[in-house]
Amino acid sequence: MPDSDYFLELQTQTGWGKVLYRFVDWILPPAGILALDVGCGPGLLPALLGQVGCRALGVDLSPEMFLPRPLHPGVVVADSLVLPFGTRRFDLVTASNLLFLLDNPETALREMARVMRPGGQVAVLNPSELFSQAAALEFADQRQLQGLARETLINWGRRADRHHRWNENQLRDLLAAAGLRLIQSTTLMGPGFARLARAVKRA
Repeated sequence: MPDSDYFLELQTQTGWGKVLYRFVDWILPPAGILALDVGCGPGLLPALLGQVGCRALGVDLSPEMFLPRPLHPGVVVADSLVLPFGTRRFDLVTASNLLFLLDNPETALREMARVMRPGGQVAVLNPSELFSQAAALEFADQRQLQGLARETLINWGRRADRHHRWNENQLRDLLAAAGLRLIQSTTLMGPGFARLARAVKRA
């Protein structure tokens, strides 16, 4: 299955879509703000931000993610490490399941902070310290997950094992290194496989 088809199904036909809905509910962005989703894939998160009244844009490195058509009209191809926007433009910058895959997530966070206005927020979602391929397998068996739902959860665990997982303190340090101050963190998905965090730009 092409990556574009895989991520479209992932965001629209599995529990991942519900996770993104819950992510937006947790952020609770005020209507009218300008928001940017970095690593947006097919564009579900920008679409959800738009539904709650944000003026939302999205960027993804892979143009194939937007085929045959994106889930939100305001998406462009761009690298998370070199965002094509001026400084101090956005009120909110989001990234779901992006930072943990990057060799240097601090660089991406610095770029997100650059395009964010003073007092704006970054909100991120990544695997928590509780997550792994073994934990995903156990959870999938307990919940009797089948098909794409099972496959994507286990694949996420496999990627988490190979890349980054953060507890709250580790995430606080990562954000601080990029000039951001953690203001809230929580977990969701089963026993807490996903860690959500919100941070503000330091003055």
